[in-house]
Amino acid sequence: MTLKQSLAMCSSLVIAACTALPASGPYSTNVLSDAKVHISGKSKFPDAQPHHQKIQYALVEVNEHTINTIAKYRKPYRPEHKWPKNTGPHVTKVEVGDIIQVTIFEQNSGGLFVQEGAAIRPGNFIDLPPQTVDGAGYINVPYAGLIKAAGLTANEISNSIVNALSDLALAPQVVVSFDTRGGSEVSVLGDVEDADRFSLGFNQDRILDVIASAGGPNSPGYETWVSLQRGDDEYTILMDELLTNPKKNIYAQPNDTVYLYREPEVFNVYGAAQFQGSLSFDKRKLKLSEALARANGLRDTQADPAEIYIYKEEPIEYVRQLEDAVSLEYANLETEFVPVIYRLNLREHKGFFHAQKFPVQDQDTVYIANAESVEYIKFLDIISTTSATRTTTERAF
Repeated sequence: MTLKQSLAMCSSLVIAACTALPASGPYSTNVLSDAKVHISGKSKFPDAQPHHQKIQYALVEVNEHTINTIAKYRKPYRPEHKWPKNTGPHVTKVEVGDIIQVTIFEQNSGGLFVQEGAAIRPGNFIDLPPQTVDGAGYINVPYAGLIKAAGLTANEISNSIVNALSDLALAPQVVVSFDTRGGSEVSVLGDVEDADRFSLGFNQDRILDVIASAGGPNSPGYETWVSLQRGDDEYTILMDELLTNPKKNIYAQPNDTVYLYREPEVFNVYGAAQFQGSLSFDKRKLKLSEALARANGLRDTQADPAEIYIYKEEPIEYVRQLEDAVSLEYANLETEFVPVIYRLNLREHKGFFHAQKFPVQDQDTVYIANAESVEYIKFLDIISTTSATRTTTERAF
């Protein structure tokens, strides 16, 4: 076979063999041809071929039109999580385990508690020793007997003692106060500085207050989740939302369990990047330029800067704002989200400015396609390896 014939055969095989060569993802031609809708910001009509209509995704060019639409219409998406409504502050009541102080006043000395001729004192009263509310919810008051305490307010307990002593003491008055709170407790566990069980204070503690009692979260708020177990129900919210939305900072209730755990947002990088795999955001908001930098940039000898793809699922109402064509193509789709592939061209000088504004979201996939020359070099390497093997075999025989 002559050299000219060999070159002709190689040229014809290059095109045919491209799809058979090893690669880390789809080729740009496949992405273009399989798109349901191609949104460039210029044309308002889909340019995908009819025989590719089964592939339900839109290809969106990252340009000024796309960036402006994102800034105007798209809100950061987070799945809705169940969280209780604010039910008002917890009414402070005595609970089992609380230690309370009872002070009894009488109108004059010579009564049941203040004896005639007692030492000079600032008032006609007596302080009973502090008592712990027992497991049945009672305290013991001399001459009054067992008094129900658990589940009642201090004033309600005072009235009960007054009623029990009214026929024995001289116009008794009673003051009940907390010595130590052992009941009305909230447990704070997980990714906090000091996990413990804390008594609710008298200042109407909220969820952030009890988290602060545990020393606060160990991880940043944008990657910390707060789980609240209240009775048989479980609720979840992002710490950042708890911090920025006062309505979510609800009042704590006795026996609540608050559990904090870290779950960082991540994005995935494939293709001709210096690093491939999952990377965490490590910040509240991440732009595409920062995501590419976290992957250590593109491989100079492999990547095509004009073919950077970002895979997402976008709310259909937002995608309709990108182009009228999407409204026509997806008008009858009964779906909330649409698969979208964004394409960024870093060969254009504006591409880097677009990358600085394009937001990356949790679980996004960034794929950097190979340059066409890389595929050709792969093919030549295969031909070279095959030729070398054949030569070695011929020499061996």
